[in-house]
Amino acid sequence: MKAEMPRFIVGESVDHYELLALLGEGAYAEAYEARDTRSGELVVLKLPNPALLSEPSLFQRYQRECEIARRLSHPYVQGAVDDGADRSEPYLVLTYVSGRTLREVVDVDQPLPLDRALRYADQLAQALAYLHANGVVHRDLKPENVLVDADDNVRVGDFGTALLAGARRLTWRHLSENLGTPDYMSPEQVQGERGDQRSDVYAWGAVVYELVTGRPPFTGDNWMAVMAAHLAKAPAPMRTLRPEAPPGLEAIVLHALRRLPEHRYASADEILADLARLDELGPASYDLSPEPALGGLAAAESAARLWKLVAVIAVGFLVFAAAVVVVAVALR
Repeated sequence: MKAEMPRFIVGESVDHYELLALLGEGAYAEAYEARDTRSGELVVLKLPNPALLSEPSLFQRYQRECEIARRLSHPYVQGAVDDGADRSEPYLVLTYVSGRTLREVVDVDQPLPLDRALRYADQLAQALAYLHANGVVHRDLKPENVLVDADDNVRVGDFGTALLAGARRLTWRHLSENLGTPDYMSPEQVQGERGDQRSDVYAWGAVVYELVTGRPPFTGDNWMAVMAAHLAKAPAPMRTLRPEAPPGLEAIVLHALRRLPEHRYASADEILADLARLDELGPASYDLSPEPALGGLAAAESAARLWKLVAVIAVGFLVFAAAVVVVAVALR
């Protein structure tokens, strides 16, 4: 679905926004740094791919992203800056954040100083608590979707797969692609569930694990191996990878990364409460005993093997039937 070339040329204008630089291209949209010629302010224009506008479920998801962005206003969240009126075509205008993505920070500045990692962890939890209080589940929290501004504060952005409380499902679960990114995807999302705020808690744990240790909680040769690990394995204790990490932080992160949603924090507010008493926590603060493996991915692989077997049998039957017809014709 990704366009061969960007739809717009830097220097062009879209309504009263002058496009200054292409920030990124995805399957469904292009993002540009732009200047509002009325106010002179820098903004980000997110322009959807025309193919998205012609696909009802994807267009409804885009409309949901716009609705979510326009209702958000928080220092650690990237929101919209206008109400979407007076448009020559659909697009979203977002606050401009001067800085880098958290992915760029992690890749360039590793290992992060622990006080910096802790500050990011707290700010991300504050952002999630605000989103959840406003009925928004992000569902794709990852370093690529977090901006770090010039003051070294985070801004959670990209609500393209976010869920709004009370909104209906746009696609049938077995026909929709998995939402999320394998390294940070909760087990229930791997299994095809919509996810809830506990899924964001899990993603928070995976991101903070990487901020502290320099690697995600699960790694593998391919995305299938990583997804399978979310369903069957427990992450290595953080302090085996970074011994100087506070025991309390390890307890919080591993509790957030519990495989079963009911074993995790119920909300980001609970994470914030524990971060405020970090020195009181340690390895024994939470039950981290082994959890049963989940079978969603294995079941999917078994189903795929079953369909392959059915296909082989069907082809064999057709070949046999064709041979019978050929022999019958030859014997006439």
